[in-house]
Amino acid sequence: MKNLYQTVMSDAAGAPYFPQLLFRDALLPELLGDDKGAIGYWAGKALARKFPLANPKDAAVFFQQAGFGTLTLLKQSAEMTRWQLSGEPVALRKRLDSTPDFTLEAGFLAEMMAQQLGVTAEAELVDTTRKLRSQAVTFDVYTDPDDTVPNYDAPEPLKIVGAPAADTPEE
Repeated sequence: MKNLYQTVMSDAAGAPYFPQLLFRDALLPELLGDDKGAIGYWAGKALARKFPLANPKDAAVFFQQAGFGTLTLLKQSAEMTRWQLSGEPVALRKRLDSTPDFTLEAGFLAEMMAQQLGVTAEAELVDTTRKLRSQAVTFDVYTDPDDTVPNYDAPEPLKIVGAPAADTPEE
């Protein structure tokens, strides 16, 4: 890993992310060792259960507010949803480490989709186009419409603060 402090603090847009990156990319890997990916995925699912989101627009706002980056829904079918995460936090993490861990976000997306659809869901990191590779990551979330969660009771979605109103035209 490159020098976290120098890399982040020498970038004016990156400096606000220093506390998150210090914890996530310096401390947690030391504590979790080889299990950081599996624990990160589980932790992402646990966070999604604590912060249930109603739709892709809410997810994009929440990801931005959480400092994860800019979440974009790229395509969706009955069995797969492709998301892209980009922005300064992702670019910084990619500059710091040649193989940054995004399992927390993957777990969050999998659980979020499972909650929204009431079916089992799993997510994986997939190749991002070469043009965007230094500044974005791509996730595929696989759902099985035939594998419903037994006795599923959808959680009450989080009311997103600061989200544009649904009936307000975008400019």
